[in-house]
Amino acid sequence: MTTNSDLTFEHGYDIRSYEPRPDGRVSISALCNQLQDIASRHADTLGFGFHDLEQSGHFWILARLHIMVDRLPGFGERTAIVTWPSGNERLVALRDFLISDRDGVMGRATTSWVTMNVKTHRPDPPETVLNERFIPERDRALVFPSKAVTRLKEGEFRAGIVARRADVDVNGHVNNVNYLDYCFEAAPEEWMAGRSCVGVDIQYRTESFAGDRLTAVCAPAEPDNGLDTLLHGLTRDQDSKEVVRMRSWWTRP
Repeated sequence: MTTNSDLTFEHGYDIRSYEPRPDGRVSISALCNQLQDIASRHADTLGFGFHDLEQSGHFWILARLHIMVDRLPGFGERTAIVTWPSGNERLVALRDFLISDRDGVMGRATTSWVTMNVKTHRPDPPETVLNERFIPERDRALVFPSKAVTRLKEGEFRAGIVARRADVDVNGHVNNVNYLDYCFEAAPEEWMAGRSCVGVDIQYRTESFAGDRLTAVCAPAEPDNGLDTLLHGLTRDQDSKEVVRMRSWWTRP
């Protein structure tokens, strides 16, 4: 029987020597990898992980991720993440996260997930695998700032990318966290050199595969809560399909 204590899950992560960037801090992408890992671990314990859904003819797809942090950890530091299923909305299941370090809560995140049907390749309602008994009564960690991320069709800056075989995950398509780094490739050097990314809101539109040629674009947007922001877009060259759209938040040292 699933108890209320099972509905939240905590796991710790050490920052490894290969993760920090030139400023000594990890990127926001490294924290997103931790979120992906703990979400998978918790789903496994609750009985709706990768292999459980595989048996019912489904698989999880991340539809949207929003994360905001106050600071970024460096080598030798440790994060502790708490996660829990936080609701069902139409065709998506929500999952929230609190990220802490030795000084307390340093970040919050929320995600929405689709239970994709293997045969139809269309989403089934999340209640097919995740019903209300798996949702604890607790405050949300973070909510999405808008109904949808603003689409950027033409960006001031752009970069061409080829998806690598090393970027593909167990589902056979490019892993969701890699798309953050694809989007950042279009940001100019002077922007990246003088700022650190402390938040993203990324919406996934379609999948891509090893060998796909992609174009990333970005452009400065209006500041938000005292932070600089960028809008990003990523399209697949061969059919001009929109792969992701993203907004990012940046702080200056």
